[in-house]
Amino acid sequence: MSYQITLQLEDVSGALARVMSCLRKLGLGVVKQSFQHRPEGGRNLVLEVEGPVLDDTQLRTPLEAVKGVAALLKGGRTGEVAPAPAVQPETNTDSAATAEDTRFKNKDSEAGDADIRDRMLIFSLLSRYPNISARLVEIHGSIPEEDRQQRMLELGEGFGKHLYRNLKLKRPIGDLRTAIELVLVPALSPLVQISQYSDGVRVSGYTRNMKHAANKPECCHFIGGTIQGLLDSADDLPAYRAQKAGCLHEDASSCEYQLSPAS
Repeated sequence: MSYQITLQLEDVSGALARVMSCLRKLGLGVVKQSFQHRPEGGRNLVLEVEGPVLDDTQLRTPLEAVKGVAALLKGGRTGEVAPAPAVQPETNTDSAATAEDTRFKNKDSEAGDADIRDRMLIFSLLSRYPNISARLVEIHGSIPEEDRQQRMLELGEGFGKHLYRNLKLKRPIGDLRTAIELVLVPALSPLVQISQYSDGVRVSGYTRNMKHAANKPECCHFIGGTIQGLLDSADDLPAYRAQKAGCLHEDASSCEYQLSPAS
């Protein structure tokens, strides 16, 4: 079956090739492609594809993880997002919404198989590391408010475990001091201003790579989860538990993460 997918592209080289590769992995073949120029700048990529009719989540998560794709504007069995009015006028202003209104506020963005969903979200952060701020804010906005603290913590743990593999450490990490010096500080310094103190590590601020996320309290839990994931990935290190003791968003001078042996 053939249907149409519309993507808003960023001005990044190689985006089209990466989109085509992603679609092939999803079992979709491209029949026709064209571009729409946006009056405010940039382009939309309009694709006619053949293959299984995937739902919104199955398309949105992998495609928006592709470097150079700003948004999925149209496509999928449910939850289609209307193109921005500047490109194509909306026919029903009461029921249709712009991509900006719905892109990360639709409850369906947290729907689907949990393991697959989380792997996709984590991969989308890893592919942008260290400049993960905008994507982290998008993910934050897609999570129901009552679940954000726990979900950001869980995503941070998964992110930390995958980030550890990218460090390519050349020696075993057998004690906490070495873990802080060779794992936590190198991995987190591109994101936060981190230092060691007697009971753990202290985050006194955020770097430019986290500028959009810095005002989100739940992002401190994401950092805490990342610390936990990094520590858990060091096979030779005894188990430690990372627990947030203070928070920049609660009038403290820093976020402090106590690192204590797991009982």
